[in-house]
Amino acid sequence: MRINNQFQKGSKYVRKEIKKIFCTKEGKIARALNKTASYRNPLLAGNREPLEGYFPAASSEDLKLLLSAAPEDILKKCTYTNPKDLKDYHILLKKRNSNGTLTVRILDADGAFVKEGKIKPKKVIVLDDFKYKNTGMTYNEKQKIPHGEVVKHLIIRSNPFNDYEFIDVSKSSKIISAASMLKKILKRIEAGEKIDAISCSFAKEFTYKDLEDMMGITLKNKSMVEQKKLLQQTIEQYKELKDIKKEFELFEKLKAKGVKIFFGSGNGTKTVNGELTETLNYNLITNATEGVGALNDESKVAHYSSSRKSIFTPHYESGNLCIEYRDGGFNISGGAGIDIPYTKTVASLYKRIKKLDPNSQNIKEIDGISFYKGIPLKINTMFNEVTPETIIKNGTSWATPRRTAEYTKYLMLKDII
Repeated sequence: MRINNQFQKGSKYVRKEIKKIFCTKEGKIARALNKTASYRNPLLAGNREPLEGYFPAASSEDLKLLLSAAPEDILKKCTYTNPKDLKDYHILLKKRNSNGTLTVRILDADGAFVKEGKIKPKKVIVLDDFKYKNTGMTYNEKQKIPHGEVVKHLIIRSNPFNDYEFIDVSKSSKIISAASMLKKILKRIEAGEKIDAISCSFAKEFTYKDLEDMMGITLKNKSMVEQKKLLQQTIEQYKELKDIKKEFELFEKLKAKGVKIFFGSGNGTKTVNGELTETLNYNLITNATEGVGALNDESKVAHYSSSRKSIFTPHYESGNLCIEYRDGGFNISGGAGIDIPYTKTVASLYKRIKKLDPNSQNIKEIDGISFYKGIPLKINTMFNEVTPETIIKNGTSWATPRRTAEYTKYLMLKDII
């Protein structure tokens, strides 16, 4: 996989600048985690429940936790792909210690015990829309799920050992503002609180032409390094852009305090008549933030993933989200059990679907897809079964919490395995 192959071209100066980015400590971590994302990606393309055969070397006690889908157990375990050797590990919580650390059991891919270690949870703040419910998440008018709720479950299930804080920053159904909340977070840090990372699965996207028109500059025929510097200089100089400047100053102060700030790179890139029209999340113009782009099923940059230049987006994770109807609720993480319980209405609807005859007149077909009361169905005529179809949603919104989780997991485990 070569995520950043567009940067192998260009002047010697540009190659030198890009080399500087990825030769830094943080740049090396980004590349290492990109490699593990590519390795893990096929496992994220669809939901899978663990089977007993997956863990032939596990002890009976470890196997019980590995296989458990109980709500009290699913947040006591996660998987980890070590970027040092691309080996998979299972991390199981053994106990919470009085000093705030966690004792974990580390198993290999087959479930064999490797070692015990103590990890320190990282403080992670997730800024998102937890208020305005998105019907498109489930294709189900009876249970609407906010964007932030999906992000929340993805990040928790990817790394359940962090200390998370989820903050709603929505102003309306279409506008998200983080500026006022960033000020409050900075004050908390200045008062002595330790915050390790901020995860933002939203973007303010512009085409390069929009940016040129808005700022009165020319970006065409300039290298990505030159583009970023010109954008930064323009924001610094023009009074009309003072609000953006103030927001960037907050990002920079947070970074100086040791906070890692991840932003989704955006989903606005499109190919029209063979021409790639790329958009840029302007939150990534500052050097204080880092973009997270999306990979498709083939571990290549997804067609919609924006802000593609490495100088804006050094991180990549799977952008696939599978929303699966399971007994008792929705699963969005791909792990065991459920993430979001059904409402009573949806629970009843789910039971009715499971009892439907494949030839029922209540099943409507639209453009070759079967529906029952607006819910897409999967029909198995061989076994006479009807179940709700798994819904696939793609976006950098899902890549961002995954990368935040993997980055903090790496910080916890890098000195242990």
